[in-house]
Amino acid sequence: MAEAQKLAIRKRSVLGKKVSALRRSGVLPGVLFGGHSESTPVETDLHTFELSYRRWGNTTLLALTGLDGGEVPALIHEVSRDPLNGRMLHIDFARVSLTEKTRAEVPLRFAKESPAVRTLGAVLLHAKSEVTVEAFPQDMPHQIEVDLSGLQEVDDAIYVRDLVVDGTTVRIVDDPDELVVKAVPVKVEEEVKPAVEAAAPVEGEAAAAAATAEGAAPAAAGEVPKGAAPAAAKGQPAAAKPGAEPKGAAQPKAPAAGGAKKT
Repeated sequence: MAEAQKLAIRKRSVLGKKVSALRRSGVLPGVLFGGHSESTPVETDLHTFELSYRRWGNTTLLALTGLDGGEVPALIHEVSRDPLNGRMLHIDFARVSLTEKTRAEVPLRFAKESPAVRTLGAVLLHAKSEVTVEAFPQDMPHQIEVDLSGLQEVDDAIYVRDLVVDGTTVRIVDDPDELVVKAVPVKVEEEVKPAVEAAAPVEGEAAAAAATAEGAAPAAAGEVPKGAAPAAAKGQPAAAKPGAEPKGAAQPKAPAAGGAKKT
């Protein structure tokens, strides 16, 4: 049975947007809810709580002091943080009864080394980082240790049913068949070859094209391609164009003046 850790709190009178002034002065605003009482706005010292929270986590039983009625047993339900710098902004405390079981999210702590990772080059696939646990507040574990040394081969896995807890005081609510961690092989992505930009013939295609050209049958002697004028035979003049005089033909001489034939 864990001993309750004491934390001094006090009722908070500053509400709404004015709580930003509390944070600047080193005060952490919060609320205490649950049980059979109404919600109560509270506050505590920011620096003191932050140092203690690093040791406690969310599942350590607290004894809240400073309120009317003495100590109040509680668990940390949620801590809100600034998403930019991680600074604490708000804390929610949940009242609990030491005679009633409650549920909480308990973190998993992965311990030792997996032989599948060390010798076979596998990597660990983490499927869960916490599990839901039911127990009396004073029996709630701070964390649950996961022994990785059992992952001997690639594809070995640890499931919720394999987690080691004290079954007499603690019950894990999650599905027993849920995966916690598994040793998986490293996937090597295939290199993507760039596409050929130009439609250049690959080696062998050019040679095949040349062989096809050389093996083409020559045209038959004297055969004129369709639509082409026939070439002149060697040593013979080319046919004259219609209406043109043959080159080198004798021109008739003009009759001499007064050279008319006498009768």
